[in-house]
Amino acid sequence: MSDVFEVSELTILWDKKREELKRLRIPILVAGFKITGNAATYYLKESLSDVERAFRLYSHYFPPISMVSDDKFSIIHEELWFSRSKKLYIYRAEGVERLQGYRGVQSISPEVCAFLYKYARQLVEIFKDLGVKEIYTVGSVMPVQPRGVVHVAFYDAGAGIGVEASGEAASEEAKETEEASEAKELPRGAKRIKREGFDAFLIEGEDALLPGFAAASGIASYTLMAEERHFLDLNASITVLEAFREMSGVDIDMDKVREIARSDIEKFEQRMKEYQQRMMQRQAGRAERGAGLRPSMYL
Repeated sequence: MSDVFEVSELTILWDKKREELKRLRIPILVAGFKITGNAATYYLKESLSDVERAFRLYSHYFPPISMVSDDKFSIIHEELWFSRSKKLYIYRAEGVERLQGYRGVQSISPEVCAFLYKYARQLVEIFKDLGVKEIYTVGSVMPVQPRGVVHVAFYDAGAGIGVEASGEAASEEAKETEEASEAKELPRGAKRIKREGFDAFLIEGEDALLPGFAAASGIASYTLMAEERHFLDLNASITVLEAFREMSGVDIDMDKVREIARSDIEKFEQRMKEYQQRMMQRQAGRAERGAGLRPSMYL
């Protein structure tokens, strides 16, 4: 049965030779692991005329579903794309998005949690070997009172260094990475995430693990999160791409991105209006019967 395609814990199929990619010396990678981030990387990829696929990643931990590309379906997988003209890698992580689910990482098993750590570490090994110098994960956050701010997380380059394990070379690499990271200017109107007392800001899933492992391995790493006005606010994917463009220096045609995203944004906005109307009608009906909303009912 060796001629039958198999999917293991991590199965990677390269579309380009690894050595060829290394010779391109592409320094920047952007990745999206949840709905907003995946939308942002999709719109970015579609806006570029010279994108090529570097590899596909499959895993038996991904949900057993198929996904459509153009007019053909295939087993769910993730893809690394690159643009020679922009000197940019784009990682689209639809498998992990669906594995983590809308409820977040709190709902996954210890086995899947261990897989996510291994997955992040292997991706970082690949990206480091390809010569990536900066990694950005993009996504969103839903504050109580949205103000249109993009929140930026900087990662600790010294997190992977111990007194016995690394030695001077690793310490020097971490120092250089830290200096390069700190020299980065925030996008206009963005806010750097800092701890303010006991109530710390948390980032979960691969939005945290990939840049965390990358920074600890000598790659300057950041997470950019645009504020959502409501669940599935795809406008946030445009906002976070604008912040990525400004912070990374990658030349992105945002007018073209907006044109590609327009129909999706309009459809999702209409769905949310209809959903909110149904919820208001349901709430009004309960109020007439003398019953309030259940605590678990929220948007």
